[in-house]
Amino acid sequence: MRNTAPKLALSGQSGFALPAVIFLIVIVALIIAALERISNNQTAISTMGLQSSRAYMAAYSGVEWAAYQVQIITLPTDPSCPPLGKITGLDLYGFEVSVSSCTETNFVEGSTNISSFEVTVLATYGGTGQYGKSPDFASRELTVSMVVEN
Repeated sequence: MRNTAPKLALSGQSGFALPAVIFLIVIVALIIAALERISNNQTAISTMGLQSSRAYMAAYSGVEWAAYQVQIITLPTDPSCPPLGKITGLDLYGFEVSVSSCTETNFVEGSTNISSFEVTVLATYGGTGQYGKSPDFASRELTVSMVVEN
């Protein structure tokens, strides 16, 4: 019995499409890898922006706490600086809020005693120190001036 299947002639083709397809697959894979890297960078930038906003709001909460300490807690007798250091009881999603410095200046205007305070509050997330230990470290420092008449 004889094989009656038609034979295909190569007619000079020697696999030219194979290198082109491999080249195209490599280029597409590189483009996908680049897009994934860009996406990861955008996610990191977005996360850091969010952490930065949270740090600002935590520092602002610390400023409000310090103003409360000066105006409400100590005002009836003798206004004074809030205690320096970490603000206990202020739990803000992992942020540590502390009063860094406070400068008090007293003077008399007419018959009124006036106290001026300059309070600096620092809010940090992800560790302590200037740069922290966490890759998503965020920190904000706010300084506020308050004038209180007593």
